[in-house]
Amino acid sequence: QKLKVGDRIAATMTNGTFTFPKDDRTPMVMTGLGTGIAPIRSFVQDRMYKKTVLKKEVGPMVVFYGCRHEREEFFYKEEWELYKKEGVLTTLINAFSHDKPHYPPKMIFVNQRMEENTRLLGDLLGKQGGYFYMCGLAVAVPGIDKALKGAMVAEGVCTKQGEDAWMAEMKESGRYSQE
Repeated sequence: QKLKVGDRIAATMTNGTFTFPKDDRTPMVMTGLGTGIAPIRSFVQDRMYKKTVLKKEVGPMVVFYGCRHEREEFFYKEEWELYKKEGVLTTLINAFSHDKPHYPPKMIFVNQRMEENTRLLGDLLGKQGGYFYMCGLAVAVPGIDKALKGAMVAEGVCTKQGEDAWMAEMKESGRYSQE
């Protein structure tokens, strides 16, 4: 079938669930798993535009990028480097689950990279009131949430007994978004 100019089609649009900080200086910590890196990339592009075109001051941005293989699936490598050079992307932390030297037998996932960076997470999310975004497979959520809570406990943002309340407050306040 072919459409002609002027033909009508039925379509719907759904708004996303992400909540963004009102202040562009607010830190953003993001996890992009597989194709979930696409929305994360758009967040970084938005801050790049605000900094370079609108001349606004922007806050730190950290991306945890998870995929199977660096060579085949680590997209936009040069673009990430540009964002870092321009001071928009503070840190890019990769987790290539199926690459050597750890694979086989072990796979490295984003939540493990987060567990290695508790100070960074505690500072940006806990002490500076940053926002957290998770884009990717829902199967990764329990490990990522555990890593976030562990970082807050390790960095003194909350107690072990208070980690669930901390997470609930993040979600209720719109500072934790997941799609």
